[in-house]
Amino acid sequence: MKVPNTLQKLIKNYLLGFENKAEYDTLKKWFEEAEANDMPSDNDIQASQQHVLKRLNHSMTFPEPKSIGYRYGIHIAASITIAFGFAMGYFYYQHAVFDKIAPAQVAMIHPVQENVRLTFEDGAVVILNNQGKATQAIEGVQEIKNGELVYNDNANHIVQNTLSTPRGQLFKIVLPDGTKVWMNANSSLSYPSKFIGPERLVELHGEAYFEVSKNPEQPFIVKTTDQQVRVLGTHFNINAYDNDLKTQTTLVEGKVEVQHQQQKMLLTPNQQANLKGTALSKKNVDAAEYINWREGYFTFHNATANEIMQQLARWYDLNVRLDDSEINERFSGKINKEMNLQEILTVLQSAGLNFDIVQNKNQQKTILLKN
Repeated sequence: MKVPNTLQKLIKNYLLGFENKAEYDTLKKWFEEAEANDMPSDNDIQASQQHVLKRLNHSMTFPEPKSIGYRYGIHIAASITIAFGFAMGYFYYQHAVFDKIAPAQVAMIHPVQENVRLTFEDGAVVILNNQGKATQAIEGVQEIKNGELVYNDNANHIVQNTLSTPRGQLFKIVLPDGTKVWMNANSSLSYPSKFIGPERLVELHGEAYFEVSKNPEQPFIVKTTDQQVRVLGTHFNINAYDNDLKTQTTLVEGKVEVQHQQQKMLLTPNQQANLKGTALSKKNVDAAEYINWREGYFTFHNATANEIMQQLARWYDLNVRLDDSEINERFSGKINKEMNLQEILTVLQSAGLNFDIVQNKNQQKTILLKN
């Protein structure tokens, strides 16, 4: 489909999120007419389907990784994966204006400095600053100090709370039953100000490590988008970011039951449940490696380039985009977050991961991965 020159600027503004209403209406009308009068041929559709199927089949093969050493003590492994293509991505990067950022500027990119937010069921929001202090009283809260929110079990009113961590920040919370939760960046946890009834139910989006207080009479349940984890009292980690393709539940101590639809799986220490699509599987792991993020590390376990860059994006003020080619590297290891961004990227480049750091006219910074 040929894009008229008069519409290319409108499309670029739309993709960048800067279109006005008149431009939006013009684009909407053009797309409706194009869909009706200029649909691709059957041959074009079949060729695209075959291309996508070929790449998907290629992505299902994961040979044994080959380790590579680096002077920072990082061990990086290579195997096979596939990069995502996004609709109209090619046009976006062909026509959007970006300037490449020099290494010295990259080194100055710091973790996002935003506040932790506590949202109540009525929509009210309390801001917690970097020291953990709130702007107002919170039902059931015992104390807020040193970046830690501690509840007691004496709330007068039971309200549903949602604690949200921004990119670039970790946070610890002690729930009303004494359960300790460490939340990773860009995550949210919903819970009541007091647990009543036959179970203790919380809902997680993102990543968190739980040390659950034992109570055989009131099981603790963590619900995510695609699964739920049921425990009586144990230590475990759940990685369940909404934009990831899989959910990982890693057991450190005790026992947990992982359930997806009608599938149930029991884990013992140093086992991990992986849910990808509708497939729930289990494997043995070193659980300690999956909770290093609490100590200030980026951790990678046979990770794709996209997964690695998503971790960086959750910590730094960065967008991530893949190009439309296959990226064949996978990586395992950990990198200390105390290193500046340029040092971290140098480690990844030494292992064969190639990219450019660019910014647009609005100073929005993006990592462009390339083959």
